[in-house]
Amino acid sequence: MSQPSGASSELDTVRQLLFGAEVARLEQALANDQQAAAARATDSEQRLERGLRELEQRMERRLEEVSQRVSTQLEELSRRQQAHADRVTQVLDQVMAELSRRSDALTAETRAEFEEIRSRTAELERTKLNMADFGASLAMLGQRFASPADAPPAP
Repeated sequence: MSQPSGASSELDTVRQLLFGAEVARLEQALANDQQAAAARATDSEQRLERGLRELEQRMERRLEEVSQRVSTQLEELSRRQQAHADRVTQVLDQVMAELSRRSDALTAETRAEFEEIRSRTAELERTKLNMADFGASLAMLGQRFASPADAPPAP
């Protein structure tokens, strides 16, 4: 059975009268719940944003601390490397000075020994010449004494 449109509006009016207060109360409760949910959502968003900002700040501080520690460690490493390089340079300078000193000493010793060998060679040469002269003199004397007395003297 279909109802005329006038009856439908009367039915709506009756429903409005019977359930209107309940619907208004439910609508008000729904609006209150929506406002409370929106407030809670806003509060949650604000807490989340604060938490994120605090986390970012803590991370930035932590990164700055780590950066400072790394910088300090790198500076210390650089100082140690420089000290090591200085020490190596010093040791190399000492080694080179010692090698130079030993080389100079060996050169001087070798020159002295060469001079001594030259001197001995010259002395041996003189001795050899003296011996040759002495031998020649002996040979002359031997010829004089070996030749008869009436032979003419050898030139």
